Amino acid sequence: MVVAGAGPVGMVAALRLAQAGVPVLVLEAGADLAMDSKASTFHIPSLELLDTLGIGDTMHEQGLKAPVFQQRERHGGILAELDLTVLSDVTRFPWRLQLEQNKLTRIILPILESMDNAEIRFNTRVARAEDAGDHALLWIDGQDEPISTEWLLACEGANSMVRQSLGFGFEGVTFPERFLVMSTSFEFRDAISDLAAVAYVNDPDEWIVLLRTPDHWRALMPIPADEPDDVAVSDARIQERLKGLHDPGSDYEILQHSLYNVHQRVASTFSQHRVLLAGDSAHMNNPLGGMGMNSGIHDAWSAVDTILAVRDGADADKASHLYGSVRAETCHQYVQVMTTGNFQDMQQKDREARAARDQMLVGLMSDPVAARDYLLKTSMLTSARESIARVQRELAAL
Repeated sequence: MVVAGAGPVGMVAALRLAQAGVPVLVLEAGADLAMDSKASTFHIPSLELLDTLGIGDTMHEQGLKAPVFQQRERHGGILAELDLTVLSDVTRFPWRLQLEQNKLTRIILPILESMDNAEIRFNTRVARAEDAGDHALLWIDGQDEPISTEWLLACEGANSMVRQSLGFGFEGVTFPERFLVMSTSFEFRDAISDLAAVAYVNDPDEWIVLLRTPDHWRALMPIPADEPDDVAVSDARIQERLKGLHDPGSDYEILQHSLYNVHQRVASTFSQHRVLLAGDSAHMNNPLGGMGMNSGIHDAWSAVDTILAVRDGADADKASHLYGSVRAETCHQYVQVMTTGNFQDMQQKDREARAARDQMLVGLMSDPVAARDYLLKTSMLTSARESIARVQRELAAL
């Protein structure tokens, strides 16, 4: 079994496969695990799944629990403050866990390295792959002979060479705006005393998302299409943006920043015989709501369920098709809809539409039933459980 990509999705899949007794080889193009911390929120269903792998305690030791998140006005107060602890009757983890994705992969790596049936190879870039029906072939940069594997799980990101070489479509859009993520040592709670660890600050001109991690605050902002990259990441422009939210009287200490394009894209299919796609290799979405990495982890879970079902006697082609169709349906009907809606809400400029959205948010504060439904949806709890259970149920029937 080969997993292409040692990001959070690939490493979760590899750990679960290895724990199930499946020999697994992870191929990573980089010289080490990536330091990318683009994703930093683990939702309830992901925490439930990862806890079963025995890494939940370590994640919580390193992470920050965030049971409360807010929708705020940029030049006003709180529109809505939602508390995930109202879901304590249906989960052991009624919170978001703020923990950068690179910390998850570093929790998993030594576990895999200690296992006899797991191997990870760095500096090993997949150049192309081939569907051979009852197995898959993949070629590595600089090597003439292909690797033959019973299953290939592609988790190597948006530019997946597995997806491209097999001719999977990747339809969707790239936003004209780019997103700028900044990390700062400034304590925003000193300036905004009622600020939650996760806050969506609405504004028709320049919204901002503030996320508290164990080490610092992260700020996410949109960059207009006509603003050059070098201007957007200049210290002067970063300071100007942050001071537009709050001016502390001196410059912010910026620990890290990155500028990236934002996509809403979904592969034409998530499976082809013994080749399965997961995470950004299969779908991409904007980060509002923190659903990209989480949905990728849910992909990985169902991909492993598929592989294990075939090991136990299920028809391989039917199982592969089932995985691809259910995960693609979940992506289209839930993840893409939710993340697109989140983006539209944050950048909404129409006054009446914004007023209606604000009224809905304010109404959640006085309607426990509506608030609970909203939390079940935004936490991914209902959709993830239903999708994963559906794959397991239908695999069992094959």
